[in-house]
Formats: sequence, C-alpha cells, structure tokens
Amino acid sequence: MEFKKMIFVLAITTTIIFIGMFGTSYAYYTSTGGTSLNVTTPNIDTGVAIVFNQSEYINVNTGVPISSSDVDSFASKSIFTLVPDSAILSGYDVLVNINLVDLSIANELKVSDFKYKLVCSNGSTSSTLKSGTGTDFTDAVMSANSLSLGSLGTGSGTFDVTKTYTCTLSVWLEESGVSQNELMNKKFSGLIKVNTMFKK
Repeated sequence: MEFKKMIFVLAITTTIIFIGMFGTSYAYYTSTGGTSLNVTTPNIDTGVAIVFNQSEYINVNTGVPISSSDVDSFASKSIFTLVPDSAILSGYDVLVNINLVDLSIANELKVSDFKYKLVCSNGSTSSTLKSGTGTDFTDAVMSANSLSLGSLGTGSGTFDVTKTYTCTLSVWLEESGVSQNELMNKKFSGLIKVNTMFKK
C-alpha cells in the first residue's frame, strides 16, 4: 500500500514539474520570440487627450421641435475636449479625425428636419466642422456604421498644438412650420470616436 502511495505522489509531482517547465518555456518564448512593432511615423492616438464632459455616447429621443434660434439653448449635446501635448506634438503635422460610429437612427428621422452640428472652439476662434441633416444617414453610411464629422489639422491651419479645443456635437429636431408629430419620440444614437495622427 505504501508503494502505491509513493508512486502516486511521484506521478503528481512529476506532472506538476512538467507543467511548470512547459509554462515557463512558453512564457520565455512568447516574450523573446514575439513580434516587435516599432513605428516611428506616423504615430496614432498619442499626443492628444480626449476628455468627454458627459459621455462619448449620444442618445436622443426626439421631443418637441425647436426653432433654429433656440439650438444653442435646447438641442441635445455631447461636449468633449481635445487637449494636445505640445511637448510631444511640436514640429509635427497633426490630424484629428472625428467620426460618429455605432449608429442607430429611426427611419422617420432620415429627413431634413432632423439636424446635427459639430462645432470646435479653442477659446479665440470657433469653427463648424460639419452640419447636416437626417438625410446624411444613407444606406451606405449605415452599412459602414460610420459618419465623418470632420477633422482638425495643423496642415490646414485649423489645429494649434498649444491650444485646448472644446467641441460640441448638437442634435435636434428643427421646427418646420408644419405638423411633425411623426418625428417626435423617435430614437437616434451614436458613439463619438476621435482618432489622432501625427507625422514629421
């Protein structure tokens, strides 16, 4: 009986040692033989911090249509800040692309009464990157699941690496003067995605 116990203990010990050696060998191979990626230019998604004041998601359940003069006060908004690191980006060409992805829009809202606008300001200048309507959400856009909202870049003179940018995406149902009951209580949602790239 003692001999069988000793064989059992030796078998378990040998198995544990073998598994330990295999795991160590695999870890060593993975860390030394793995792919090394060293990209010098362009660098992607570094150098610009994105801070969302509320959320990167915009979810709208349309309510009462508003007049164009009331957009700033009553439109649904998502506000975010672009904070460049001038120590990293100085001397580089920088491009910031802003897109709306993970799109969902009620078919009733694919009309010109449903509007959106992206405005970015650096404190001294303000520019509208894109404004559009529900008609922009075509089958091609919905199948690609992405709508470009515009870009800021040093090459075009629209981006300064020493300044912070506050961007506001506004979405609203605009009053047209006729009945818009069929457009009310309809859903729209998307995710704001910001990609940055810089190169010498």
